[in-house]
Amino acid sequence: MGVRKALLRIVDELNSSEEKIYMYGPLIHNPQTIEVLKNRGLITINSLDTLENRQIAIRTHGIPVDENKRIRSSALRTINLTCSRVARVQSIIKKYSGEGYYTIIIGDRNHAEVVGLKSYARAGVHIVSDAADIDGIESAKKYIVVSQTTHERDQFDQLVAEISKKINNVYVIDTICDSTRLRQDDVKNAIKKGIDTLVVVGGKNSANTSRLVKIGVDSGVKTFHIETDAELKKDDFKESKYVLVTAGASTPGWIINNVLEKLYIIKSESSNFIVKSFKHLIELLIRSNIVSSLASLFMVLLAQLYAGIALDIRYGVIASFYIFVMYSVNNYLDRGFLIKSNSYKYQIYEKYGSYLLMTSIILFFVSIYLAMKIFPSLAILILVPYLFGLVYSTSVIKKIIKKTNSGFLKKLYNTKIITGLGWLVVVIIIPYFRNGVPWEIYLSSSLFFFVFVFTRHLIIDFAAFQGDLILGRDTLPTWLGVRNVINMTYLIIIISSMVFAGISIAAGKSVFIILLLCTLYYTLLLKKIQKTDYLISLRYEFIIDLNYILLAVFFYVIIFSQAL
Repeated sequence: MGVRKALLRIVDELNSSEEKIYMYGPLIHNPQTIEVLKNRGLITINSLDTLENRQIAIRTHGIPVDENKRIRSSALRTINLTCSRVARVQSIIKKYSGEGYYTIIIGDRNHAEVVGLKSYARAGVHIVSDAADIDGIESAKKYIVVSQTTHERDQFDQLVAEISKKINNVYVIDTICDSTRLRQDDVKNAIKKGIDTLVVVGGKNSANTSRLVKIGVDSGVKTFHIETDAELKKDDFKESKYVLVTAGASTPGWIINNVLEKLYIIKSESSNFIVKSFKHLIELLIRSNIVSSLASLFMVLLAQLYAGIALDIRYGVIASFYIFVMYSVNNYLDRGFLIKSNSYKYQIYEKYGSYLLMTSIILFFVSIYLAMKIFPSLAILILVPYLFGLVYSTSVIKKIIKKTNSGFLKKLYNTKIITGLGWLVVVIIIPYFRNGVPWEIYLSSSLFFFVFVFTRHLIIDFAAFQGDLILGRDTLPTWLGVRNVINMTYLIIIISSMVFAGISIAAGKSVFIILLLCTLYYTLLLKKIQKTDYLISLRYEFIIDLNYILLAVFFYVIIFSQAL
């Protein structure tokens, strides 16, 4: 919780502040996140020699009292990112120390949090890291015992018992963070249930992460302490049947997700040839957006069916080629971001990128040719979204957008609203062009398909939220906040569904209301993702795109019902 809040706050500060931000000491014990934030402009300093005219951020672990006072009195501005659980321990020590209690802190004496806590004890303090330290406790009338928030539960209980045997009048306050305690309990319970392998994700210099590793090692379970998925090797898991993945307090969700993805791939590689080949095919179809391209074909056919115009598969083929070209080109140009946010999708474009681009060039000219065969002016109409889409992710446009003074334009550029409009052009506007479709049918079908595509992209954005936030990508969830966007999406879904159902009934097209089950599918998925902290992205992308299959099935259901 403390890390999450600190990351949200510092990212928000980096996005909105025109002044440089200096972090006193590393924000958290996670080198990968620190490196990303450094690239985004967060400057880590280890001394307070220069404070004037600087914005100084205080790390999640907290800092000593005198350093805190110095920063607040001399810095241009102070950004306090101290974890609220750590701040609570600081206030406990300060309160009881003021009442004459001698403070005993159970924790690692050199840990940044403990160094800070120690400074709040004005009536004497002693750090107990192991049983040998108990003898060094000074004589006092009364004592208070607290803990480093990320300390190991069993050791804390053992040391408290030893202290209570030797010293009278001891008041113990359990200050171990619930998240830390529950994480340690999860590991112990999993070991009791029979896991044979433990993977702990977190900084090598993180004390709480190292304790999780120690629990595994002490229990005789094969244990890996890693910082990124790149450290996992297939051969390490040859004998593994039941693997538990856990993480240190400072490890962000996007890194954990990548580890889960790597383990999923390792598991898949151990499958038989048929299963392994099928999974590789599914990954290629989904991550190269071939599935999305085929879905757009069925959307066009459904739109034509809904409008009562003759089915012409050429329009569907044009839409399918357009979607494939747009995603292939934009993802290829965006590889610099993909390598950080979704390294496995990046590998698809690194491995097959040249083939996808070559195919895109061919499909581009084929779609223009098909449009000209229908009627020449349609070729001009399809060129507009093509040209707009092709320059969308170029470095030139990105630089222009970056230099603009409009924050709104910058954020809008990266949202999926523009993507939804691109789909709308090829799925609705082009197939309906010169076909005399009534305005209410235009409105109804446009609303349905725009909301369908828009909601799909939002679910993907929610799944990638933490990575996008830290890496600096603007999406609607990072711009407006997850809760606001979810509420907004529910409202849009309700309004569009009511309009679609109302117009369909009034136009004698009640059978098309079945399509709202696709909208319901995404609504349920939206509710599900709110409760999902970690996920294997390929598996989740597959679940998201299952709705495309549902859409295709409903096309044939409607065709069959009309034939009757």
